[in-house]
Amino acid sequence: MSTKNKIIIAIALIAAIAFGVYYYVFVYSSQHRRQVQSETGIVITSDSLVAKYQADEKLANSLYLNKAVVVTGNLLSIDKNQEGKTTLVIGRSDSFSNVSITMSSNLPIAQKVGESITIKGLCTGALSDVVITDGVVE
Repeated sequence: MSTKNKIIIAIALIAAIAFGVYYYVFVYSSQHRRQVQSETGIVITSDSLVAKYQADEKLANSLYLNKAVVVTGNLLSIDKNQEGKTTLVIGRSDSFSNVSITMSSNLPIAQKVGESITIKGLCTGALSDVVITDGVVE
């Protein structure tokens, strides 16, 4: 096989791989998202969820990680992250750890800071706070 044919085959292979990556990142992943809001969520208070993660993170992960949860607690803050998505922190103001939630949409939050709020979302584990993504106000 000549050098010219090898170069053409290599370019075709690179183009096929690039197309596959493009398709997965921009088409497939945007159309195949998990619909957490249609799932039955585990109902828990923010204080209880944080306490379970602080007591035994491995056990808490087995119970809540990658599962839909419905968390109720006091709204401590409303902010925006780097992507422009609304983020909430719920729990107790005197607690070191709380529940950090990234909302699935930028709809306005009717509750004010200090009021009770219930959010349904996907638990993704704990850093300093318990992290929930794809949140929706219940």
